[in-house]
Amino acid sequence: MRKIFFILMILVLGHLPVKGKELKKCEWKNKSGKPCLTIFSAPNTSKITQATLGKTVITKQQMIQSGYDDVRGLLEQVAGVDVYSDGPKGQKTSVFMRGTNSNHTLVLLNGIPVNDQSSPKAMFDFGYDFLQGLQQIEIYKGASGAIFGPAAIGGAINFVTDIDYQNSILFSGSSGKTNSISGNYTYLAENGWHHNIQAGSSKIKEISTQNTSNDVDGTKNLSLNYNSMKFLDDNLKFKITGFARKTNSGYDSWDDGNAIASNIMYAFQSGFERKENNLDDSLIAHMHVHDRYYDTAVKNKYYSRSFTLKGERKINISDELSFGFGSDYNYNKGEFNIHGSWGSYARGHSDNLGIFSNLGYRFNESTTFSSHLRGDKHKYSQENITYRLNLTKLINNFALSLSESTGLRHPDLYVLHGENSSGSFKSMGTTKPETSLTRELSLKYFFSNDISFQTTAYKGTISDVLNRGTATSGYNEIIDIKQEGLENSMVFKNNNQKLILSNTFSKSREGNGTPQLRRPEKQFGAKYTRKFISDFFGPFDLNYDYRHVGKVEDWKHGSFRAQVDSSDIMNLSISKDFYGSKWSLNILNLTDEAYQRPDTYNQERRRIGLSFRNKY
Repeated sequence: MRKIFFILMILVLGHLPVKGKELKKCEWKNKSGKPCLTIFSAPNTSKITQATLGKTVITKQQMIQSGYDDVRGLLEQVAGVDVYSDGPKGQKTSVFMRGTNSNHTLVLLNGIPVNDQSSPKAMFDFGYDFLQGLQQIEIYKGASGAIFGPAAIGGAINFVTDIDYQNSILFSGSSGKTNSISGNYTYLAENGWHHNIQAGSSKIKEISTQNTSNDVDGTKNLSLNYNSMKFLDDNLKFKITGFARKTNSGYDSWDDGNAIASNIMYAFQSGFERKENNLDDSLIAHMHVHDRYYDTAVKNKYYSRSFTLKGERKINISDELSFGFGSDYNYNKGEFNIHGSWGSYARGHSDNLGIFSNLGYRFNESTTFSSHLRGDKHKYSQENITYRLNLTKLINNFALSLSESTGLRHPDLYVLHGENSSGSFKSMGTTKPETSLTRELSLKYFFSNDISFQTTAYKGTISDVLNRGTATSGYNEIIDIKQEGLENSMVFKNNNQKLILSNTFSKSREGNGTPQLRRPEKQFGAKYTRKFISDFFGPFDLNYDYRHVGKVEDWKHGSFRAQVDSSDIMNLSISKDFYGSKWSLNILNLTDEAYQRPDTYNQERRRIGLSFRNKY
């Protein structure tokens, strides 16, 4: 496979003769602010296969309208996505997608995985501010291994960074229980380079994260983004992206009620994209680091670094046929250092080589077929194949989509080099990967241009899931998980307003029929946006969202299973332009509902904040 990898890289890097002027109309004097090329897109997709991907997109405009200043609040509004946090913003936060485990969601930055390889099960912590510099958030639900690679068992979330194509200075801030300020500076140099720097700081006032504790906890966050881009010729683009974040959070530990967690993450990407006629080529190099330290009675430190190199070619032959192929290589290294009376230390590494391809064919205006295929060779696991097949059919006002997809997850560094069955460190654990299969049927009906209804039914299985047996036994329990569910949404819109109603019914069970913890079976949501024109106030925008989460089992001890009550959360945001600045009044948890998610962990009560954005 390594020979194949290098052959593919040579093909991708092969020089293409410069013809045509596709980018001249959208080069340096771009007035829309939209990129002429997207250098980092969903991997293993060409023109037709990209169009068949079922994804939910949260745009920059939606981020601003929502009133949220963190990722988790936005994800909570997406059907089929469940968010659990050990307290308010800044606390450890997990995401469950369609009933799968939190480590079954692959998180990407511009299409490259950034999951924390030093954490148990290589999860991504969504509890920290990640909105700084984002252009959009893409959510892909269901097994997506053939598209994104290992770990996309239940789906993937892709953070796409922002870059402005105009000279500008942007300031924004908010005040309330969360105080934040950020700045965005874009400079277009005479030599053709676009430089963009974004910096932000936020502070959360102290609040008790756990209802069994009397102490209060707070969070401080610093973030920095850097984007740079240049067209080397009419068809060739080079881009550099850097991201850094440092967070200090107070939390409640089992051994220390005044514990402090320090979390540092930074990532760097650079790459080329060439677009000409029917060809799209890209080459990306990526590196990211996670460094976590827990200042408690038992001091723990975890460190990981990852490197990825990916090359891809997309060939869009016509409106009826497209295909692509490529390869990527990923290297992970981690260190686990636990101090205290039973202090232990371990480190180790792993790597993975993948090759992938896709094919899209449009039989006619109403019927489209797409396929994705990927092969992976892991250092400790055997070779594995994942795939995705999709058929889309348009019948009058109906759009029907059928898909089958698979995913896999290799053993993470913590399992390979961390705890053994007695709770102490070892050199190597299990090497058997977890695998998943998802079948999905989606039907969309257009009553008119302004009214539509969509329903999606899915059924999935995950095999050979490595689970932690007890607190001291380590990861020594292997189970199977089954999911099934139904996601419905209704959209009403006109020129000035939009209403989205959604509900979700889902079940997630272990192989023996035992319900998975923290997986609510019933949810309902409503989202309403409207532009008002007032004689007195002038034009202003209103954004309202509501979400109901049903009762759920949260934890168990023997035959006892703790129940968490349902919750009903409403948010309201009103925004208006004043002399070039956009001001927003944000009220989160409008009814001041007291709720927990998970059990014993208080979530944020009503928060009233004022924010502004000013662009020069």
